[in-house]
Amino acid sequence: MPMKVNTLDYLYFHTSGAGNTGYALAHGKKRNYVMTLAAATANALQFAQPDTIDWVFISTKCAAAGAIEVSRVGTTQLTTGSPDASVFARCDVEPVTTSGMPQQNYLIPV
Repeated sequence: MPMKVNTLDYLYFHTSGAGNTGYALAHGKKRNYVMTLAAATANALQFAQPDTIDWVFISTKCAAAGAIEVSRVGTTQLTTGSPDASVFARCDVEPVTTSGMPQQNYLIPV
C-alpha cells in the first residue's frame, strides 16, 4: 500500500558500515525525491509538499559489512531484532570482495 506523506514529513535511511554510501530515490505520484546516502548516519529526506510514495529505490556499495534501514522515525532500530511498524525495510550490504566493491540495488515497495 503506498505511503501518504504530508508537508515536512520525513523518510529516513539509516546506514551502518564503513563506506556504506549510495543514492536513494523515493517515487511519488507528484514527483521523485532523490538524495545521496552518507555512511553510518541517519539520512533524512524531507517532503516539501503532500504526496504519495509508491516505492523506494536504493543503489549502494560498502567498504565493510553494513545495512540500510528505511524508516519513518529518526532513531535507527538496526540493533533490534523486531523493529516497530515505522520500519519499512532493511537491506544488507555486502562488503568489498577480491573483485572490487560490488554495487547493490534494492527496489522497496512502501
